Parts: sequence; C-alpha cells; structure tokens
Amino acid sequence: MNGKIITIAHQKGGVGKSTIALNLAVELNKKYNLKVIDLDYQKSITIFNETRKEKKLKPLNIIHIENQKELIDVLKNNNEMILIDSGGFDSDLNRIAIIGADLVITPVSNNLIEIYGLEAFKKILQELKEIEAEIKSHILLNNIDPKATKALKELKKYIQKNKEYFSLFDTVLRRRSDFAKSFEKGKNVIEMDKKSKASKELKNLVKEIKSILK
Repeated sequence: MNGKIITIAHQKGGVGKSTIALNLAVELNKKYNLKVIDLDYQKSITIFNETRKEKKLKPLNIIHIENQKELIDVLKNNNEMILIDSGGFDSDLNRIAIIGADLVITPVSNNLIEIYGLEAFKKILQELKEIEAEIKSHILLNNIDPKATKALKELKKYIQKNKEYFSLFDTVLRRRSDFAKSFEKGKNVIEMDKKSKASKELKNLVKEIKSILK
C-alpha cells in the first residue's frame, strides 16, 4: 500500500475524523512508512503525538502544510503511505486532500441530521467531480448507538440513493469509551487493550481499507 493516500474528510465537524485518523495512523505506522498530514485547525492528532513522545511510544511522522502548493507537491511526489486528517470545514486545502486521495473516508453517526451533512458534502463532491470524475467517498458509520436502528436505516437508504458519490464500509465503529480513554494515554485502542470490542472493530476497518486499496 505504499504510495497510497487516505483522506478522512467531511465538511461537518464533530463526527470523529481525528479520533479515527489517530487510531488508523498508529496501526498503519506499524507496517508502513506512514506520513500524517494534519489539516485540522484543532490539531488533535498533533497533540496526541506529543503525548506519545512523552510516554516513549513510537511517534507518528506528522507533516504540517502551510499552503496549497506545498500540499500539491507532497501528494504529487509521494511514494509512501499518507494519511490526511482534514478539517471539519470546506476549504481549498481540504478539497485538494480529497482530490488527491486514493481513498476518502467520511465518518457519520446515527443521528438523522447526518443526512443533511452528507447532502452538503455531496455538493462538494459534485464540484470536485468536474476535476476528478472518479471521486467517491466511503462512509464509515462511527460512534454508533446499537439502539438507533431507524436512523441507521434512513442513512443507509440515503447512501444507496446516492451511490454515485458514496459507498458504505461494512465495518461499523460502535460507541466505545475506549476511544476517549486511549487518546488520553497517547495510544490507539489496540495498544490499550488488543482484546477489546473497540480493537476488534479497528482491526476490521484496517483489513477493509487494505482490501479497498489493493
């Protein structure tokens, strides 16, 4: 998977992009020479990495981008794996990260309001398709309440209706306290407890990503 670019993107904030990014980054960094680009203004993954360094854990190779040209150059000249944590807003930098990606991951929760967020994101993808026709986002159900069956049904129906723009991961990340606890420790959920339910879900996600990027 060297040379592949994964972008975690959604113009809506608070959907768990950085949590997913840092958990994936730690896992992918075990097997690949991974570069992480932090485009999120909150810099959560950068803060997380500082905690890793303090606790003598293997740090991530995080790159901070100053402008559009710099990002384009990094993506064009890439021969390693790159993971991009984009910000929860629409911007030229975030759009470049989407266009340059081999895989776009968009997290959504089980709230019905997520459909409005996806509709707004679809408009961005519609505009980007004029530049890169093959753009499509893989929706990752994240922070899911097992009881929210109606909302999940409506979300899946929306994704199916808009399959030109979206597809759905088989993996579902449920609402787990381990994701918050592991962040505080500078670890991903597998490092914290490799036998936990959260760890199993993350392993399934990594496996599915590898299958998509073959």
